[in-house]
Amino acid sequence: MKRLAAVVAMVAAAGLPAISNADWWEDFDSYESGSGMHGQGGWKGWDGDPTWDAFVTDEWAHSPPNAVDIVGDADLVHEFSGYTAGEWTFTAWQYIPETFSGSTYFILLNTYVDGGTNNWSTQVRFDSSIGMAESEFDYSQLPLIYGEWVELRVEIDLDADVQTFYYGGDMLYSKSWTEGVSGGGALNIGAVDLFANGATSVYYDDLSLVPVPGSLLLLGLGLAMGIRRRR
Repeated sequence: MKRLAAVVAMVAAAGLPAISNADWWEDFDSYESGSGMHGQGGWKGWDGDPTWDAFVTDEWAHSPPNAVDIVGDADLVHEFSGYTAGEWTFTAWQYIPETFSGSTYFILLNTYVDGGTNNWSTQVRFDSSIGMAESEFDYSQLPLIYGEWVELRVEIDLDADVQTFYYGGDMLYSKSWTEGVSGGGALNIGAVDLFANGATSVYYDDLSLVPVPGSLLLLGLGLAMGIRRRR
């Protein structure tokens, strides 16, 4: 704690800005196209089962050459550790082809354990049958955007227990983080889950988890714990 206080004080005294890309990101570009993500870069199939793997593709990319193809049985998870306070922004870029069919999901969990008890905070369904992106269980909706890369952005304030989800720049909802889906959750960012649910291909690229700009406390935490970067 003394070390953290000293780091925060040093940052404040120096007038340094918050680091905009300081924590975690994934662009899939360091993997071989066609390779499974299970066991690479901290990714795995749900419950650690390679049955639910997803594959790298160069067919589409927000930042070339690669993205990940969430299709069919894919249920791809990446866990996080140490995100228990402060303000964070989770961003993912999503491409839904004009031929998309089915319902596919973007999910954030506050608690995730392979084969254990999990707790959901964010669960957004992208459903071709109704042409909507829908926050499940509270039924907030926005029209699906086809044929272009679209930003999914979740602004998470763990101190205030609030999350706000934006789809293509429009707010889909704002609600509690701990009570968002399962209820009775933790003030913690535990995992992201990209779930195809049997649908046709939807592509993701350039995922990131970063502190809110200007948050000196979070910058201090990042410096004190060591910046976690995949590359």
